[in-house]
Amino acid sequence: WVHFHLHMQATGFDLVAGLIGRGGRRVRAIADATNAKVRIRGRGSGHLEVDGVSEAPAPLMVAVTSDHDDAAGFRAAVAMVLQELQTSEQRYKLFCRKHCVRSSAVCYSVGAASDGAEGVLGDLLVGIP
Repeated sequence: WVHFHLHMQATGFDLVAGLIGRGGRRVRAIADATNAKVRIRGRGSGHLEVDGVSEAPAPLMVAVTSDHDDAAGFRAAVAMVLQELQTSEQRYKLFCRKHCVRSSAVCYSVGAASDGAEGVLGDLLVGIP
């Protein structure tokens, strides 16, 4: 598993909806293509945790998980998520310029990863703080 922390937060910029896609189609397309799970969690996600009352008390993040024995699917899912994050970063920077909002220097970062994730992902994480 790997968590990408999301730093693209500005009033009026709807990051979560853009990542999920209408009716969840973007994350569903990644899941269907790779058999991985992609979830947006944490403060600002709109996802209510097990208690059904509140969001997780954690930074806003995209979590990517897969079966332990499906390294290829996991790597493909992370590559697809990174493409979506790059697209969101472009949208965010354009939004900030248009609305004279100071944008975050770092738009997303690796928050945490399982022991084996970095070995599987290798070059995909190069350059990501």
